[in-house]
Amino acid sequence: MIIFKKIKHYSINNINFKKFDGLLYIVIPCLLEQRIISNTIDNFVKAIEESKIKAQLLIVTTNKEKKLIDSDDTTYEVVKKKLATSSKYKNVKLLNYPAYSGMMAHQLNFALQAIIKNNKNVDKKSYFAVYNADSNITKQTLINMCKLCQTKSFPLIMQEYAAFFKNLKSLSPLMKGFAIFQTNFEFTNGFTNGFTNGILFSKFLRNHVVGHGLFIRLDYLQKIRGFTTDYWCEDIYLSFFLRSHDVKIYPIFAVEYGESPKNLKILMKQNATWFKTLFENGKIYSDLVKKHIDRTSAFSYLINQYRGAFAWLFLPTLYLAIIFYLFLLGNWQLGIIFLFSYIATTTIRYWLSNRIVELLSHNTMQSKLYLAFLASFAYLISNIGPLYSLLNPKRKKYKTER
Repeated sequence: MIIFKKIKHYSINNINFKKFDGLLYIVIPCLLEQRIISNTIDNFVKAIEESKIKAQLLIVTTNKEKKLIDSDDTTYEVVKKKLATSSKYKNVKLLNYPAYSGMMAHQLNFALQAIIKNNKNVDKKSYFAVYNADSNITKQTLINMCKLCQTKSFPLIMQEYAAFFKNLKSLSPLMKGFAIFQTNFEFTNGFTNGFTNGILFSKFLRNHVVGHGLFIRLDYLQKIRGFTTDYWCEDIYLSFFLRSHDVKIYPIFAVEYGESPKNLKILMKQNATWFKTLFENGKIYSDLVKKHIDRTSAFSYLINQYRGAFAWLFLPTLYLAIIFYLFLLGNWQLGIIFLFSYIATTTIRYWLSNRIVELLSHNTMQSKLYLAFLASFAYLISNIGPLYSLLNPKRKKYKTER
């Protein structure tokens, strides 16, 4: 209830913020994004214009794309042609990471180097924001970001969490359930815990940053030397790093809309990529303790991360096993009670997440209860990604298909 009241307080109609006197760099790394990048650029340009803040949009492509396709119609060429069509793109800059290998973190660091090169005196009011090529924001994101800068004196880290509803209507019932499941994770472990930590800091809450919707103060990002390239998921490492230094993550009271995987195969490979880095938290901890960190915070976060990893890996199977075991024993009454209790509690949890998204986006969400119900069933097989990760330890990092 407190969160719901706070969200209403941040309603865009009630916001009165001073002019944002910093500079915002919005960085979108791209790999094989020819299909969607044009609309994404238009979306961000519109949000920047309507919010009236000083911002620059940087699209970062990579030569790695040339190894993956036979055509010259790369994302770089698509963006280059688009930017030449109108003067409204004057604040959009196209960068191309020259290497034929590397990950998203390499592209982000390449953009950071370009920004620092052109701005040798970095102040404490400029931010480096990261979004995906399928991200969709509104002026509300940028206005509420400015409001947060005012009230929290330009914090080191701000995060806008995502609802994966952009392609919801085109998904099957099962994949709609997974879209709700992933959105719930963002807002339960991210937004809610971040909100709580902003009021009463706790070393034991498992809040995290995500590699989209992430706002890092530019001077701080320069100080920590950018993003790690030692792990597949730079955001999982960064979350651990921030917790080990007791850096608060402030949630932005807005919603980014992104796409959800369109089939189980894509989702399985995507989740396997996340799980690999999540399961390497012991190695991350070992790396961090070599530095000057708060070991209590780091260790408590390590335990929390492993708890989350094992819950993701084993709990869905455990629930299924209990349900089947009770029915196989012929204990129909207890089986029905357990199944009903599971569906009721999980549906309520997912419905609450949907309600938070609805309030943050100022849009009425249709069929919230039905979608939450679908997520309850999707959860029962939500460990296919972790299982695939463990069974295929030598696989390469997967680029999510859109």
